[in-house]
Amino acid sequence: MQVLVTGGAGFIGSHLVVKLVREGHEVRVLDDLSSGDVRNLDAVKHLITFKVGSISHLPTVQYMTRNIDMVFHLATQCLMVGIDNPGFLHEVNDVGTFNICLTAKENNYKIVYIGTSEEYGIQKAFPIKETAPMNPQSLYALTKIMGEQYIKFFHETYNVPAVIIRPFNTFGPLQREDLDMERLMKGFNAYSGVITSFVKRLEKNESPVIFGDGTQSRDFTFVSDIVDGMVLLSKLENCETINIGFGKDISILKLNSVLQKIWFGESEPLPVIFAPARIKDIRKLQADIALAKSYGYEPKVTVEEGLKKYVEWWKQKSIRNR
Repeated sequence: MQVLVTGGAGFIGSHLVVKLVREGHEVRVLDDLSSGDVRNLDAVKHLITFKVGSISHLPTVQYMTRNIDMVFHLATQCLMVGIDNPGFLHEVNDVGTFNICLTAKENNYKIVYIGTSEEYGIQKAFPIKETAPMNPQSLYALTKIMGEQYIKFFHETYNVPAVIIRPFNTFGPLQREDLDMERLMKGFNAYSGVITSFVKRLEKNESPVIFGDGTQSRDFTFVSDIVDGMVLLSKLENCETINIGFGKDISILKLNSVLQKIWFGESEPLPVIFAPARIKDIRKLQADIALAKSYGYEPKVTVEEGLKKYVEWWKQKSIRNR
């Protein structure tokens, strides 16, 4: 199968590309490298077609989608970009997704749209079902909701085949490492980088920083489970919206405790530094994954197992970089 992965040099995208290549697909990657890194694709670079470019540029999207069967649409500008540059966020997330829809109509390919649990925002009932009301707390989440609306419109109006997948907080090797404290402070409810933030400080024997009281929780899921879920659910015929995650949440305090035990073993853990709570922080996100499970999705890696894998990868990377 001819597959395009937008955002394929990013954290999740690069893991997805490797899996697709190993399954025998012919894979193209389109990435503007604003947050991705082409080195993430070193293991398969000789087996893929790679182009640096933006999904907000229609001719580029038209060129990269010729004669493909499916696009995994992961390309996005993140929550923090929306704070500093809302116009750029709109161009990539909204205009870019519209361009994907338009070329899918023209070129007759299937869209696998990767949304986000951030679309749910503040909820009252847990775990969160796909039918829960949208209550976004950021411009980023709003743009992802708009992307879903484009997908549904083109499916219903032009019969563009599509699946919408909403992953919850993903972690693992190749996660971004360049999130400094000032940007994290401005990051509203972004928890995608909290594990990397903790590990960077533990490596320097510095206390982890937790915003607020630490009882806020997320459904952290290891990247291999998320990618497996994307590939599995991409085969669905109906235009459904489906959560993928682990199905359990863990507080940031507990996450820190587990991570420090893995990092230091039986040594005394470092005390936590508590910083002021962030603006519009979402207290809890936990996925209801019953629908995904009904299609065969089954996450395998627990948070503790995933953290062990991540720490092992991080320490090996640090050794190689010395």
